[in-house]
Amino acid sequence: MAFAIPLLVLGIGGAVAYAFFTYWQKVVNAIAIVIEPYRTGLEKAAIPAKSEELALLVLALAIIPWGVVMFLLRPAFLVGASALVITSCLAFYGVRTWINLRIAKRLTEFNNQLEMALRLIAGAMRVGLGLRQALVNVVTDMPDPARVEFTRVLSQTQIGVSLYDALDTLAERMPSGEMNMMARAIRLQGQTGGNLSRVLENMADTIKERRRLVQKIRALTAEARTTKWIITGLPVFVGGFVMLVEPDMRDGLFYSMVGRACLAGVVGLLALGWWIFNKISELDI
Repeated sequence: MAFAIPLLVLGIGGAVAYAFFTYWQKVVNAIAIVIEPYRTGLEKAAIPAKSEELALLVLALAIIPWGVVMFLLRPAFLVGASALVITSCLAFYGVRTWINLRIAKRLTEFNNQLEMALRLIAGAMRVGLGLRQALVNVVTDMPDPARVEFTRVLSQTQIGVSLYDALDTLAERMPSGEMNMMARAIRLQGQTGGNLSRVLENMADTIKERRRLVQKIRALTAEARTTKWIITGLPVFVGGFVMLVEPDMRDGLFYSMVGRACLAGVVGLLALGWWIFNKISELDI
């Protein structure tokens, strides 16, 4: 009898472990199918992760917060099931937002390097090199991400893809007005003839002026972006402070239906305010 309880605990633990290892891979594969459309985003963001690894991340981000909520609030079954759905949606949205932010950051870095890449290509062609040899100079002299992206272009040409099609693929992978303009100009000049080095130099000057205009716009919209952080962060700071110094108010918010509804409304209003300020401070040129 002394060993009955430890054996029972061991048996339950073994059953849980068996179920875990039996069905875990099936769960991961099911989530990986949903994550599969993110593969293009992973490539654009240069994130060295497989869809299965991303599925594990989404699963962890969905289950861990849900477990914390269940432990702290101990809600009813329907509320707990709804919370699991909400945390799962937030996990998918959060991972997608993280990938999009990585893509935007990498695209910004690439666009900042594009002017110098164009000048390198134009300079190489001015001394008599061909377009492909000029791209080799870009790969040699430029840092990432320009080096990686133009290396992909050269690799595609080595397996039979035309240079123009490889540049079009680069424009799809790194979508921006500057890259589209570069790919179209190179294709047009290659088909009709002309001074491509001069065209690329003019394009580099245009990108430089465009960047200067973007910086001026960011300076003009700095007040709106700062206000966005203050307006949305102040309620969170004040609410956290009140919850620390007023336990009764905190319990009323977390452990009553009215309090939870108020919290949900506050979160929704903060999200709406964040979206509105983003629209105010965004200007596309």
